[in-house]
Amino acid sequence: MALSSEEVIAEVKKLAEARSVYAGLKEKAEHFLRAAGTAEEHASFHKLVEELKGDVLTIDQVIGFMDSPDGVKVFGEKKAQELAAAAKKAKEQGEDTCICPACQAGKAILANQAVIG
Repeated sequence: MALSSEEVIAEVKKLAEARSVYAGLKEKAEHFLRAAGTAEEHASFHKLVEELKGDVLTIDQVIGFMDSPDGVKVFGEKKAQELAAAAKKAKEQGEDTCICPACQAGKAILANQAVIG
């Protein structure tokens, strides 16, 4: 689905506000939001996109993590099982990207990067 530049910026806001976003990515998202509409916009958006390319997880990566000892260590056994089950269900329904809010916003930004980039 094609997004407008305003909608891409809204996705960046969602990304920055997501509980599941890690600090480095949040910083790049917030930097872009401060730079939007300025001469620095394109450069900061490019840095955000490059970071997203390495940070947005596939559905298989998140399932593997949740089913691993590391996933259990981070989330606890019950929560990791719940998250793995939700991801598996999403995969069955055709989802190819991690279902957390940060990855979903990142997916939308990457799919529409030409709007700003």
